[in-house]
Amino acid sequence: MKDPYGLSKTSIPISYAHLLLEIMAEKGFSAAEILSQSKIPSILLHQLDARITPIQWSKLAWVSLNLSKDSGLGYEYGLKLRLTAHGSMGFALMSSPTLKQAIELASQFFNMRLKDYRINCYEENHLSIIEFQQTHPVISQYPEQGEKLRRFFYECLMIGIVQTAQTLAEHDFSEVELHVDWPEPPYHQNFLHQLPIITFNTEQNHIRYPSTILNLPTKMADSMAYQQALAQCEAEQLRFSETIQYIGLKVKTELKLIPQKGYPSLDTVAERLHTSNRTLRRKLDEAGYSYLRILDEVRYEEAKSLLLNSNMEIQEIAIYLGYLQPANFARAFKKWCGVSPKEFREKNEK
Repeated sequence: MKDPYGLSKTSIPISYAHLLLEIMAEKGFSAAEILSQSKIPSILLHQLDARITPIQWSKLAWVSLNLSKDSGLGYEYGLKLRLTAHGSMGFALMSSPTLKQAIELASQFFNMRLKDYRINCYEENHLSIIEFQQTHPVISQYPEQGEKLRRFFYECLMIGIVQTAQTLAEHDFSEVELHVDWPEPPYHQNFLHQLPIITFNTEQNHIRYPSTILNLPTKMADSMAYQQALAQCEAEQLRFSETIQYIGLKVKTELKLIPQKGYPSLDTVAERLHTSNRTLRRKLDEAGYSYLRILDEVRYEEAKSLLLNSNMEIQEIAIYLGYLQPANFARAFKKWCGVSPKEFREKNEK
């Protein structure tokens, strides 16, 4: 029920999954099989604005890493990352007047594409530095898995940014350096001629380059196109932030308690929202929700309110909320809160 990092919310554009599947197809692996193992509905590949959850993205990456034997897949991804994969932000980058404005734009809308990382740009001793930080640790079942995924994501991101700069401007980028906080992987030597200088085992993860590079004009600079793409980025950012909450709020609004009977079923909610059970399930899944999870949240809030603001006995509250057996209510409440209804009431009455 708890998801403090929003890992079950759809936030990763499907275009990023497309690219990884293309790379794996070149290696001879079936996209359908990879998607099946990653628990990602194949229908999402055909929806232009679809997004997947960070959990799904991690599963997709892990399945791909295992199949490819971790042979520099993050390097390959970063080197092949095309501007169009970034959607409206990619078109804005292409038409940016200078690299400086492209970097500023990427910083502004970065959260719209990858909310699990943040970037910080600053200057130091005639060098410009782009620093990368995770907003939370990589969640995985095993430490080794978490470290491999972490390295993969950083490789995709950092090399992808350097590759973007090379695509945008005519320049010798041999002075660009990457500093990373992990040891040199076994496959690194196989990619030397394609990569910028990489220093391993540093304290932070960042890209360093001469500040003069910032003034380079881009090859496709177009002020009108830039303004139009910028407006599209702003609209997408607003739409994304609203959409991710919209369907969950609509369902929650329909979950009105009928005392002694409980809450409406998924079928009833779907009917009230003028849609089918199947379509509602799919929309909730795409947004990282589930009916049962939303129902648990509503029940939990109602239960807390009754425990704190009424004189009803706990058994009465259970029946009022639609539980046939009070013991079922007690078990559910302890799962939500970590303590029994009685302990919760006594603790908050003091």
